Amino acid sequence: MSLNELKKYAETEIKDENISHGYRAASSFSMLEHVDLMLGRYLSEKQTEQGAILLDVFGILQGLFVAIDALYDLAIGLTQYKYHVNINQNPTLHELKYIRNDIVGHPTHRTYPDGGVGFSILETKGLSKEKLTYQTYIYEKNSLEIKTKDVLFEPLIEAYKKERDIVLNDILQFLQHTVTKTSIPEQVYMLYETLNKKLLEEVKESFKKEYNLDASSSHRFLWRAGLVETLIAWEETDSELEEFILYMSRYQVSKMYDISLDMENRKGKDLYPPVPMLLAYFYKFVRRHEKVALPLLENLHDYNHPLCKKDVLALMTLNPGKEAFKLLTYLRNVKDETKVYLIGSMMRAYRARSK
Repeated sequence: MSLNELKKYAETEIKDENISHGYRAASSFSMLEHVDLMLGRYLSEKQTEQGAILLDVFGILQGLFVAIDALYDLAIGLTQYKYHVNINQNPTLHELKYIRNDIVGHPTHRTYPDGGVGFSILETKGLSKEKLTYQTYIYEKNSLEIKTKDVLFEPLIEAYKKERDIVLNDILQFLQHTVTKTSIPEQVYMLYETLNKKLLEEVKESFKKEYNLDASSSHRFLWRAGLVETLIAWEETDSELEEFILYMSRYQVSKMYDISLDMENRKGKDLYPPVPMLLAYFYKFVRRHEKVALPLLENLHDYNHPLCKKDVLALMTLNPGKEAFKLLTYLRNVKDETKVYLIGSMMRAYRARSK
């Protein structure tokens, strides 16, 4: 999709001292135009001299990083919400922020929540605009781990362009949509009560039809609906784990409910499912060890993050009670990426003491 189709909306959004959305949209739109120019030049211009290649590589990594921020801010500027953008669900783009930080952001000194430090070194031999390789040397508790990473630029750029077009199209469809009162929030509320799979499918289809979204849409309502689908099918024989899964199900549906109301500028009921026993005891455990434990929660939801498994083990060394230990063990043993996200995101939802 061409950016030009959104240009009139970015240009006409109200810009004054009271509302920041207009300038947020204008700034983001301008940056996306700049990155399009950078991509065009990067793909069309051949380079053989190493310094020129490095300049291009650094520029495109930073450019893509900024462009993703711009997509979020364009959505907020034009719609007030970031519901149309969900970059982290794209595995290629999700990895971009780590690559960018290793190469452009903090290559000479990365610090990690577990106390480790890392240093990245580019391999100049074989460096090209198509591919680069780098090693990260991670020191932690008198041990050294060396990780090698290959970065292929063509799939990275293509993933960005595809996701950008999906997001821009979803935003355009929303802006062209006339806000009307639908029965979708009421359907979602019923889903909260019943967790019925057939009703979930009806809700998804109603939402896609109302907002003219296609199957490739990254809209957060549809993403959360997918999480609920996983949860409805998720069964455990342990009653405490079943209670936890039920909580996660209702929590995700409550988020769908909030989105459906926001899309119609409506207010509704506050849906707060009661916190299950395992999670309540886990929060108490974190409260007792907050200074050490809090940074270790950050990556529990990200199965592919290099620190996810390490942080689970680090939390287990803090002598949790049997309930908290049970939940940590459960997370450690789960191999499904979506289920890790669901469990980990509930654990990192712990609210720290106010300072």
